[in-house]
Amino acid sequence: MQIKKSFTMNKPIRLCIMLLICTVFIGCVTSPENPALTMEGEKKRLTSKFYEKALLLEHQNAFVEAKKNYHLALTADPSNRKARQGILKMNKQLESLADRFYLKSMALYKKGKYSEATQSLLVALRFWPGHVKARQALTAGRKLNIQNYTWHTIKKGETLSTISKNFYGDVKQSGTLARVNHIKDAALIRVGMKLKIPKLKGHPFVNQKKTRNPELLTDPITMYKNLGIEFFKNQQFENAVLEFKKVLSADPTDKDSIAYIAKAYYHHGSTAYTQKKFLSAINHFQKALTFDRKCSACDNKILQSRDNYKELHYKAGMKFFDEQNLKRAVLEWNLVQKMDPEYKKVTQLLNKAKTIQKNIEAIRKSD
Repeated sequence: MQIKKSFTMNKPIRLCIMLLICTVFIGCVTSPENPALTMEGEKKRLTSKFYEKALLLEHQNAFVEAKKNYHLALTADPSNRKARQGILKMNKQLESLADRFYLKSMALYKKGKYSEATQSLLVALRFWPGHVKARQALTAGRKLNIQNYTWHTIKKGETLSTISKNFYGDVKQSGTLARVNHIKDAALIRVGMKLKIPKLKGHPFVNQKKTRNPELLTDPITMYKNLGIEFFKNQQFENAVLEFKKVLSADPTDKDSIAYIAKAYYHHGSTAYTQKKFLSAINHFQKALTFDRKCSACDNKILQSRDNYKELHYKAGMKFFDEQNLKRAVLEWNLVQKMDPEYKKVTQLLNKAKTIQKNIEAIRKSD
């Protein structure tokens, strides 16, 4: 009985001695107040984080970004009903906005504001990429079946509508004339300006005129390429990449598409870099290099992204370590070590943190 009592009385002393040993070995005392994060706890944390951000973005009418965060919340927890309802709600909002900009585009088109009409169609597709009418309207000019063309010099009193009526017997082809001649606004045409008048299959000239310089028929590849270029010019790089991929799947040697898709990936990577999404940035810069191996800027950005990524997570690990949150510190340093085991003293720090964890676990088991 006396031996058992002595043993019980010395248990606190034994615990202190073990903690002291850890302190001498590691160089600092670490007694995490937070328990190790469980998978369930991490899932709840991520779900809550993305869901709350989605609500904030929705309140700010940033419906595209809100929908992305609802999707992230649902990815973290597929059973989350609120996130699923949020996605459905955003879909309705985005479809409604796409319809609004499509109708605005049609009104601008009728006024001869062709460039502004195109911009509105691109906005509609940004809100709802599957908007059939907007996509058809945007690609209508690329589906022209041009057989050949003639030239016409604008005379006093003529407009695109009257010229369209004279050649095709239909004022509705004025938009075709604008697209073929790269006219942004019908009000900008001037007397003496030369217009290319395409002869279209199914739309013969009312008064046949001598034509010259036959052009190639516009095929789907050209349609995708032109649409990709428009997305690129409007800095919708993700959509641009999708269109250029369609071209390259049919013709892997298309030089224009190769050049544009490389630039699109580079700009997409630059955006991710600015947002400190360094892994995503590295991925985009590497894809840009697959299409343009001479992209020295891509190589430099990859190195900068890697350095920034390592430093970001290294410092985060130090912060969690100082806060005695060993679990999070190890997670952060593991990311650094995975990319570069020789970076600073990350391997030594990981070993220290893991040793402390083991010693604390041993103390708990012996208590």
